Amino acid sequence: MDTFTWLFIIAGTIVIIVMANPYFNWWTRSLAVIYYGILTFLFIANTNRINEKYSGGVPVPEAYWDDNSQWAWTASNLFLLPFIGILLYIYYRWFTNSETITVKILITISLLPAAALVFFFYFTFNFGYGYRP
Repeated sequence: MDTFTWLFIIAGTIVIIVMANPYFNWWTRSLAVIYYGILTFLFIANTNRINEKYSGGVPVPEAYWDDNSQWAWTASNLFLLPFIGILLYIYYRWFTNSETITVKILITISLLPAAALVFFFYFTFNFGYGYRP
């Protein structure tokens, strides 16, 4: 379980953002929970399959690093590209529903921490699960 701590943090943060947002109705929230739940299960299952496939060799073969890195890259894109779309939709709705220019400026400035969060998740995911020495 300790191996996948960051996976659960990333998926949980995304699901919490979707669930707490008033711009999504119940079926969109349910779809996001199902998507990230299935994706989390598939990532764990495929990572364990790759680990079992190459276990037993004292020097870890190059093929393990290739398979593991490619799987982590694919999974990070499946996790974070929809999250970027979700954030853009939230910010668009938030920006269009605001009435004053001060609020619009603050919303625009708050895009920087949101982008930093996405890049942090992307780096953490790829470095933690797809690192190749």
